[in-house]
Amino acid sequence: MTNTIEKPIALDVVRGLYAAFERGDATGIMAQLNEELDWNEAENFMLSDGNPYRTPDAVAQGVFGRLATELRDYEATPTELFDAGDVVVAIGRSKGIVVASGKAFDAQYAHIWRVRDGKIVGFQQILDTLAFWRAQQPE
Repeated sequence: MTNTIEKPIALDVVRGLYAAFERGDATGIMAQLNEELDWNEAENFMLSDGNPYRTPDAVAQGVFGRLATELRDYEATPTELFDAGDVVVAIGRSKGIVVASGKAFDAQYAHIWRVRDGKIVGFQQILDTLAFWRAQQPE
């Protein structure tokens, strides 16, 4: 009798991360990340100044920490998930309010997740940065 441990499939890992994000479960989010990452926010997005984020701590501080302080009522719930083995593509909308301007945004996104051994090792965000930029502008 062989004792094998099945690794979680990439789609389940990504679903788990989005579920943790929706619950506001920072520990649950960080548990999904590999110790070495290649995490990239969309070019020209407010969080791209730290690209590439290489560690879970860098993502916690440079991405999630800033989302929590610079945006209000933020959500990034996918409407579709595409399973391509160790790669998962999520399509959805990124919504919230920019704290500095008080303006709402609603931007289309695609997230490309790379998973290895049950952990996220890569992330690439593609985002309608113009919609977000407009929400950052003062009246």
